[in-house]
Amino acid sequence: MNLQEIALSYKDDVIKSIQEAIRIKSVEETPLPGKPFGEGPAEALRYFLQLGEHLGFEVENFDNYAGHIDFGSGDETIGILGHVDVVPEGEGWSHPPYAGEIGDGKIYGRGVLDDKGPMITCLYAMKAIKDSGLKTGKKIRMILGANEETGWGCMNHYFGKLNMPHPDLSFTPDSTFPVTFAEKGIMQVVLKKTYKNSENIKIKGGNAFNSVSEKAFLEISEESGKRIANYLPEFNKDKDYGIKVEKISENLIITSAGKSAHASRPDKGYNAVSALMTLISESGYRGETLEDVAKFFSEKIKMETDGKSMGIAFEDKDSGQLTLNIGMISLENKKLEISIDIRYPVTIEKNAVLEGIGKSATEFGMEIEVKGGKDPLYIPRDNFLVKTLMDVYKDVTCDIEAKPIAIGGGTYARAIKNCVAFGALLKDQEDNMHQKDEYLEISKIDAWLKIYAEAIYKLAK
Repeated sequence: MNLQEIALSYKDDVIKSIQEAIRIKSVEETPLPGKPFGEGPAEALRYFLQLGEHLGFEVENFDNYAGHIDFGSGDETIGILGHVDVVPEGEGWSHPPYAGEIGDGKIYGRGVLDDKGPMITCLYAMKAIKDSGLKTGKKIRMILGANEETGWGCMNHYFGKLNMPHPDLSFTPDSTFPVTFAEKGIMQVVLKKTYKNSENIKIKGGNAFNSVSEKAFLEISEESGKRIANYLPEFNKDKDYGIKVEKISENLIITSAGKSAHASRPDKGYNAVSALMTLISESGYRGETLEDVAKFFSEKIKMETDGKSMGIAFEDKDSGQLTLNIGMISLENKKLEISIDIRYPVTIEKNAVLEGIGKSATEFGMEIEVKGGKDPLYIPRDNFLVKTLMDVYKDVTCDIEAKPIAIGGGTYARAIKNCVAFGALLKDQEDNMHQKDEYLEISKIDAWLKIYAEAIYKLAK
């Protein structure tokens, strides 16, 4: 058998291993002794390392921050970077998010695309190379992080504190095929304001910076909220914002239901927070605090995802438009916090983005706190790594018109030198990362196995 045939022979094992990995709820939790990101991420990391050892590779765990799986030897190293943690599951799943159920030819579960499914596939692609007997002149090292979704403490520990060497050439299967040569800059900020009077209201929405808010609610007294409630039928007449009102004791609970999506593509989702604020603004509600918050949204956010009303709708020819996502909102005990995730074009200075946000915040008496971010990534299209991976993709898929792409997502390619994102989403594959009912079509595993086996071998030979 040739290399691709050997890789395909492991398909049933790939399916089983993906299901097992999905059953581990690896959302970041409260740190525990020896488990910096909680029980789930540590358990998921252990699972991958034990699987790597079972498949005949050398493995090492670095304090449950990160781990690596090694095959072969050589003066140079080929890296495969991925993560074992996942974003929170959210609500509304038709299949349990941590069961790895199969239905209609699909594996369902949080992380099946981002990033457990692709990394399991790459691990079996490494096994195919090992079992084929083909000679490689370089070491192949899979590097696994346990904190990609919420801070990259894993990579900071592995490459920073421990000073582990950077592989010479690397890829991460955490994006879209064919090859991602550019990744927008990432900026996560929180707008804050303290009010003198909270009007006995409470607002909550969203669960992460990097996900479009799929649920939000306003709790307000019946007397204060009746204007909003009375306007709702008119508001819903020409729109489908998924907003409902219910009475609990002396209060009204106004809930807004949206559609989650990755913050790099907020236009693919539907923001429940922005929709709720649109209702409040259009209702003509009057009241110091809530009116002020709603006015900020109506003037500076609207239902936009490009930052136009903030004056930061930048774009360039290499990476496209800036995106802005309202990830979370909280108004409680007179304190307002609005968490915003921004992906800005590779040629734009982050200070220009900060200046625009800061100006809008100042107009409404808000403070701005930068919580995190990543600088843009840009590797020329004619780079050896990009060209080699492009050639493999075209040879396996026969998609000869494919060209390298730019994305708004942030992958581990930014963590080291000479690294790009390579897959795993195929051209005809739905991107439902960070959404309910995240799934992987089992039929796509064939292409994944063939592409990754060939790519790893071509880089390592």
